[in-house]
Amino acid sequence: MPTPVAHALAGIAVYLASRQDHARWPRQEDWVLFGSTVFAACAADLDFGIRFLAGHNYHHYFTHSLGFATIFCLAAYFFARWAKRPLPKRDAWMLGVAYLTHIVLDMFSKDTVAPFGVELLWPVSDAFTISPVLFFDDIWRGTLTELFGLHNWLAVAREVAIVGPVVGLLWWRRRKQVAH
Repeated sequence: MPTPVAHALAGIAVYLASRQDHARWPRQEDWVLFGSTVFAACAADLDFGIRFLAGHNYHHYFTHSLGFATIFCLAAYFFARWAKRPLPKRDAWMLGVAYLTHIVLDMFSKDTVAPFGVELLWPVSDAFTISPVLFFDDIWRGTLTELFGLHNWLAVAREVAIVGPVVGLLWWRRRKQVAH
């Protein structure tokens, strides 16, 4: 499954693609939205924490589903309204799409721990879904040597090579818009 590097880059891509103004980078008052979008793209992996509380691995279960993404989007909308954000619907959509990128990236990655894939259609179905075409490698997590080993560095390099150009193109487009 992709690392937080790929997920964060996907969040940045959503932010860059969603902005309506033509500022090159977030204005001072928009750093919260930028950070929230990157967080949303990584948030599905908070299910790793459930393992420490419950003693069972819930990674790729309900937090990696369209149902939970909908709940996340609704929660973001109500939070944005509570925080008196000027465009709460736009903010919620941005965060919801960023959350969805996490699920999509995980569906297109090698999974070596059963059940394979993500519980995409929760709560309607408990079935797990994985793409037959896999772009991202698995991440070894057993020991610190494995975690920081060559396999994982190469997996991160692949993630940057795949998601990085999308961010680069969106950044370039934004810069071009600002120039005009």
